[in-house]
Amino acid sequence: MNAIIGKATSPQRKRVLDALDHREPDRVPSNLWCTVEGYQNLRRGLGMDYHENPLDYPTGSTTWTTDVSVEVDVAERLGLDSVRLNVAPPGGSPGFKPIAFGDVAFDMGIKDPGLPLWDDEWGVIRKWTAHERGGYYEMIGYPLFHATSAPLDQGLAMLEAYPWPDPYDPGCIGESPMPGMDLARYARFIKEETPFALLGQGGRGGIFEQAKYMVGYAKIFSDFIESPEFLDRLMTKLVDLEIAFNKVLIDTCGEHLDWIRVSPEDLASEKTALISVRTFREQVLPHYHRAYATIKEYFLAKNPHGKIEFHSCGAVPRPMVDLLLAMKTEDGTQVIDVFDSIQPKVARHANPSAMKRYFGDRLAFLGGIDVQETLPYGTPEDVRNEVRARIWEVGPGGGYVLSTSHRLEHDVSVENTLAMFEECHDYGVYPLPEAPPEGADTGENPEAWKGRVD
Repeated sequence: MNAIIGKATSPQRKRVLDALDHREPDRVPSNLWCTVEGYQNLRRGLGMDYHENPLDYPTGSTTWTTDVSVEVDVAERLGLDSVRLNVAPPGGSPGFKPIAFGDVAFDMGIKDPGLPLWDDEWGVIRKWTAHERGGYYEMIGYPLFHATSAPLDQGLAMLEAYPWPDPYDPGCIGESPMPGMDLARYARFIKEETPFALLGQGGRGGIFEQAKYMVGYAKIFSDFIESPEFLDRLMTKLVDLEIAFNKVLIDTCGEHLDWIRVSPEDLASEKTALISVRTFREQVLPHYHRAYATIKEYFLAKNPHGKIEFHSCGAVPRPMVDLLLAMKTEDGTQVIDVFDSIQPKVARHANPSAMKRYFGDRLAFLGGIDVQETLPYGTPEDVRNEVRARIWEVGPGGGYVLSTSHRLEHDVSVENTLAMFEECHDYGVYPLPEAPPEGADTGENPEAWKGRVD
């Protein structure tokens, strides 16, 4: 690993910055995000030391499982071009804490399951659901489930009195992927002593996404109709917290970050959107606009070249993406620059090739390599074929950082992970090949692209 001398820009960081700015770099850059079990499996497969206890890794509780930041030694081993850092949950890692059934502060609507329970910094109650090499924290208790059904004044009083997580808790910035370093020192270390570009995440749960977890993943959809005033106030509060967590990140190390991934927001299933475009435009988008525009302006004041990344799983309809791209700061700057994680198994109108064709002049992309079938169940050659297809589809003109289409999980062999990055290095050299590789979506039969986009 080479230190950065003076103001020189390393090849790794330069190729990421070029890609994010829609310039063709020397080759397609790469990144990786993992569940903690996936990361343990990766380090073990690489013959590297790892923590046996997953709770020993600095992680947060973002959604169903825990993210862990790839450490510098793994980034070097895989030939990555960028690494991540996360603001920790208040109080520090781990984000999930054990809780007795009798200590849950609200009625979960069930009898004591007689199983270990956990809560996160938001007060969402979970049970541990095991699989063959790990598990995930399944949500079974939603702390504001009853508030949406109460009379509005009572529900809003419950909302106001709720013990929300504290973005200014010292534990949020007291740790990093490197033992003994807080977040500020680690960010400076990455920027000054490593060649990697740096992606940061400050938010802890999201807006629409976290609202699902607070009131119930199913119930929120009826709440758009039956409790719109409450839901509006809930998302207003979540925006306040999202902005605060990101400001803490930017205040701590914003000058060292190349781009920021604002909290993930899942808008779609693999086939279509979870809500209508009209509901999105009228009830969700105004909250996104306030959050993303405020964060973008605050970030640009610290780093004039900083970018903002938006995440959604699924087949996000084109009108929704257009609405996201129409969000601007007060001076007219587009607030979203990067979209992840372009899943290849979704409906064709929103697959990686379609996203590049329709939005590649306005968005850069991160992700694209399938974690549902190819990486866990394919051969190394299957992985290489998909890497070639994805680079051919998304890489022309720059604008692509190759990574997994979601977190790398425990069921992906180290051979397939190595094949993914080796092929990225070999095939992803600019100028890219003109002939489409096997499996690439070339855009033929455009009628099949239409799908349900409204």
